[in-house]
Amino acid sequence: MGLNTIALGCLLVMLGYLRYRHQLYGTGPGQLPRQSEILLLLGSVAIPVVFMDLVVLKVHKRASTGLDWVQQPHLDIARIVTKLLGLALTLGVIALAYWAFAEYHGSFYDPFYSALRRFWLPLVIASVGYVAIVDGQMVSPRDAYWQLGRVVLFHPSDARAADVANHFRSWLVKAYFIPLMVVWMHGEASKLVTFDLAHAAWTNLRAYDFLYDLIFGVDLLFCTCGYILSFRVIDTHVRSAEPTMFGWVVALFCYQPFYSLMESQYVRYSQDYGFGSWLGDAPVAVRWLWAGTILALISVYSLGTVAFGVRFSNLTHRGILTNGPYRFTKHPAYVTKNLSWWLVSVPFVPHTGVIDAIRHSLLLGCVNTIYFLRAKTEEAHLSRDPDYVAYALWMNDHGTLRFLGRWFPVLRYKAPASYVPPSPTPPPPASAPSTTATSAAATAEQHPSAL
Repeated sequence: MGLNTIALGCLLVMLGYLRYRHQLYGTGPGQLPRQSEILLLLGSVAIPVVFMDLVVLKVHKRASTGLDWVQQPHLDIARIVTKLLGLALTLGVIALAYWAFAEYHGSFYDPFYSALRRFWLPLVIASVGYVAIVDGQMVSPRDAYWQLGRVVLFHPSDARAADVANHFRSWLVKAYFIPLMVVWMHGEASKLVTFDLAHAAWTNLRAYDFLYDLIFGVDLLFCTCGYILSFRVIDTHVRSAEPTMFGWVVALFCYQPFYSLMESQYVRYSQDYGFGSWLGDAPVAVRWLWAGTILALISVYSLGTVAFGVRFSNLTHRGILTNGPYRFTKHPAYVTKNLSWWLVSVPFVPHTGVIDAIRHSLLLGCVNTIYFLRAKTEEAHLSRDPDYVAYALWMNDHGTLRFLGRWFPVLRYKAPASYVPPSPTPPPPASAPSTTATSAAATAEQHPSAL
């Protein structure tokens, strides 16, 4: 978390620089194109995170990468070509979906297609080199790309159904979310760089509006880096993608285009009457106290994404986090974001009558329930990893919200029946100082990662 916070600092410095350039050049010839601004913002996150991951944490040496940098690399041209065929098949299926589905026609995804047109050739060249390097260091090189390549070469018996299914689920996550992230980044970068703070004052909430956009902009930038930078060499690859249809349904409900349909037809809880209108006649200090609480909640939400570094993506397992906001609760982003919606939209205020206030509150409660189901499906998915089970069980007794599990047993994590607890640590030798055991126990008490 500390290293990722350094990257957050780099991002804020870059944003300050871009805002300075905008004030200096406006829309004149010296102003950078929007796509270049986005690249600089993404680079200010990705470069420091990846650099520190490699140099400080040495993530490339982890066993979870499936790579062995000690072994002599072996250039197997036939296997590399086979993997490239598998990659081409994967991308071909995605391209076919973009062509077939009307959702990906029209102007909404223009920023994404513009980026593809600009970078497709460097991406192709880099992909060939990446596959060649990784293949030579893999412990088990016959991965899903190789298996799909064998299918292309009319050897389907070499493909394992489970590997191929997980491969396509992982790529479906990227194919669905990367276009959305790029499009949203295009709009968010414009707001962050051009937002005018000249009229911000204590008597209005102009600064709140900017900070609100900034906090969600930080979240979006780290998310976008996470979806793009999924590479085995930096241990950010997808280990598994959500295997259940229900998990996909409750997750995609929260994103376009599905949310627009569901929100407009079923769960429209917003009254177009936010807290600013409700507290319009209240003292300025009261309005800022309310606004500050919202900013604090969404800051925790955003820091939950920062904690991932460049490993964030929905519907996937890319490693277990136990630090940052995850030291206090398993789902800091969901908890704080859902609470913030109640404070932003104030559905409980009878603006148009008590009945409408009750209805709007029930509808927001339905949205909260969707996020509760997302949390449960994610827990079930991650529980295939014993590290997550150990962490979640630890949080039952040490998390900040552990009292909720005592009041509502449905909120208390239950380990899967297949989980085997780790063997207890043997006692220290009789000659060892007794403080050793005490120190170790204290460490485990304070840090769930010690498990």
